[in-house]
Amino acid sequence: MLTPQTPLARRFCLAQLGVGVAGLCGVSQVIGAPDPNSQTDLRSRALPSQGIDITLPPLADNSNAIPLQFMLQAPVGLTLRGFDIIAPENPNRTILHLQLGQTQERLKFSTRIRLAMTQEVWVLAHLSDGTTLGRSAHTVVTATACFDET
Repeated sequence: MLTPQTPLARRFCLAQLGVGVAGLCGVSQVIGAPDPNSQTDLRSRALPSQGIDITLPPLADNSNAIPLQFMLQAPVGLTLRGFDIIAPENPNRTILHLQLGQTQERLKFSTRIRLAMTQEVWVLAHLSDGTTLGRSAHTVVTATACFDET
């Protein structure tokens, strides 16, 4: 014969189910931590920006090929191990993650990037002592064609 289930047993089972679901979803999503490499996360890190010089046009009429140039200079006594180019408003935020095979004291890099919308583009430089430098540059993306055929 089956014994009736008590309300306390049901509550215990539901609590255990809630813990399991929270574990599957990930603690950062449950707590509400900022997404990694989001605009909020990058600004809250308060990264030092010395040694990074970014050249990005303030107005871009073609979002598919926006020229980006930057120069990285490591502080005295340190070297560059790699860098990231991040566009927080893009669906895939990390445009490029590059680790240098041989550490450098100075690096000049030029490329073209694709942006989804007007935003700040971040360059993060990773140094040999484990610290990170970061600087952003803002660009406005405009549409070049009429969508309503007028």
